[in-house]
Amino acid sequence: MGQLKFGQGLLIVCCIFYLIWWAVAFHPSQGDGHTAGKNGILLIITAVFGLAGLAMTMLGIINKPPANGFATRTGLVSGITIIAVGVIAYVVLLLGSKVLLHRMVTSELFLIVGWTMLEIAAINRAFTKSGVSYQNAKLFIAIVAVAAVLSLFFYLQYYRVKPMTGYIFGMIPLVTEASTMVVFELIVR
Repeated sequence: MGQLKFGQGLLIVCCIFYLIWWAVAFHPSQGDGHTAGKNGILLIITAVFGLAGLAMTMLGIINKPPANGFATRTGLVSGITIIAVGVIAYVVLLLGSKVLLHRMVTSELFLIVGWTMLEIAAINRAFTKSGVSYQNAKLFIAIVAVAAVLSLFFYLQYYRVKPMTGYIFGMIPLVTEASTMVVFELIVR
């Protein structure tokens, strides 16, 4: 459980720095220098915490419990299913947002779908290691689903609203994702 929880903690810190970077670099009065100077430094810090959190969480997901004579639970869903649904969802959302909604596709779509897959895989592994109850695992998946839908909504609205509203809309997914991972930290033992 330690790797999963540590990875989630690093991802929470990543979201905090991402939020700070967004608040500084994307303010409507700021212009287009999103990666120059202090903005670039904040982006690098964000990326370091994000990659470290992703790596630790992935290690926790792929690290099978030791065979100690005790039966481990099977997961709530197979890893292949998580990957397949995530890839299909990404392709549908990519095409839907580009073709049907005529929205420029940005890296945030990939991050939202990838984060959703990661969180479901993390709670799935925590369940197999008896680190979370069945009820709490189901609750967490529901929270992840709500966070993902909210994030997608605000992602799709970003270019349809006034710059200041879009600026605020861009922050909401970071808050929902960080809050969701705080829930993970609280329910997984």
